Amino acid sequence: MEQPKRIRSQPLQIAVSAVGGLLIFIAVVGVVGLVLNYRITGVTQEALTYDVELEDHGDDLRVAVLDVRHYQRNLYFEALTGQGISRTRVADFEGAYATLLQEIDELEELGIRDEDVPQPEDFRRVAREYYEGFRPAIDLEASDHRAFLDAHEEALVRIDELEAAARQIDKLGEQRSAAALSNVQRTAQNAEFLMLAVLGGLVLVGALLAYAALRVVAELRRLYDSEQRAAEALARANQAKADFIADASHELRTPLTVLHGNAQIGLQLEDRPEQREIFEDILRESTRMSRLVEDLLFLARSDSASPPLHRELVEVRSFLFGLAARAAALAQERGVPFSRELGGYGTLNADVARIEQAVLIFVDNAAKYCPPGTPVRLVSETAGGELRITVEDRGPGIPEEDLSRIFERFYRVDKTRARRQGGSGLGLSIARTIAEAHGGRVEAESRVGEGTKMTLAVPLAAGTVPERDREAAMGEGR
Repeated sequence: MEQPKRIRSQPLQIAVSAVGGLLIFIAVVGVVGLVLNYRITGVTQEALTYDVELEDHGDDLRVAVLDVRHYQRNLYFEALTGQGISRTRVADFEGAYATLLQEIDELEELGIRDEDVPQPEDFRRVAREYYEGFRPAIDLEASDHRAFLDAHEEALVRIDELEAAARQIDKLGEQRSAAALSNVQRTAQNAEFLMLAVLGGLVLVGALLAYAALRVVAELRRLYDSEQRAAEALARANQAKADFIADASHELRTPLTVLHGNAQIGLQLEDRPEQREIFEDILRESTRMSRLVEDLLFLARSDSASPPLHRELVEVRSFLFGLAARAAALAQERGVPFSRELGGYGTLNADVARIEQAVLIFVDNAAKYCPPGTPVRLVSETAGGELRITVEDRGPGIPEEDLSRIFERFYRVDKTRARRQGGSGLGLSIARTIAEAHGGRVEAESRVGEGTKMTLAVPLAAGTVPERDREAAMGEGR
């Protein structure tokens, strides 16, 4: 009688064992899945915050080195003319060297974790040796031309050393980015393998556990798909950013720098008017293309992370008067009248150069399209804890159907006229990106035939606009 009982109890024992084993299996898979999820997130974040930035800094450093070499060669060619080295050339050289030191500082802030590549202190040491060896020779060129030439040759050796080191950093960044993407893909494949194992275990449980198994599978599938989509989206974004920055930097910036430099040299050495006109065209177009490349790189970096901002505290009044002066100069360059009505008080915590860039984009657009003799007007005020800067014109205006799209990239209301005047369709998009990076916004109001108002609003630093001073601030600077 006992034997049948033992036989009947075996299915229950098997079922209990299966369910218990399944629960343990699911728990283990869940823990491993969480670990894999954290690993995917960690690897992707590492790629975005260090690997791609390392490649970007290495490329920027290499461009800065090439700029120093370019301006050193300008000094050399000017010395060969026998007329001495001008202060302008020396100032260009000093500026390029200062930019190189800034790039080294930014590389040091990022930090290089690999000890087998040049470190920031190595770059700084070689740069200092380069400068200390070549800079005094510039001042002595008029009295000791031979010493200047010798110093020039020695300096080129240092520059080559710096460029080779920067290329190592750039290559290391590319390798780390590729390795990180491969790691993400491998981790995702492991997650997929675990999911297949879970499905196989659920099938073995049988029909009695089908309902529970389907719900578990559905939930796990949802989590897996979500993780997979997130990993793929991050991988695509990372790859697109890396490809764009690398391609734009390697294929455009360096050749444009060389082209611009050669055109400058050609203008110095060529006396024939027809040849000088050709060099001037090359110089003008290379400058325009360089500006377009910088605009594209700014927007590309803004897509993958917040735009790089150098914030500082600045008084609104002093900032507005400096901005108005530069806006007036730009309007004068465009040949249009300019007026201002400056109001506002308080302190900004902002990258003032970027804010100024956004407003000058508005001024440049207004100057391009307003009728001859009509003024461009700059108006500012502080209200509601923010600074509002408005640029007004009496141009042809913007149709209502286009007004909502003017801040999109490459969008132009009058494409033919924009091309004729050299517009790229990126200016207003850059202005919006700058405003949003500061927690602000841009606005546009326009009526066809009456003109357009472009407004940039950015928040003031907290507590910097006392109510008793607000009315006193309004109306000053008119």
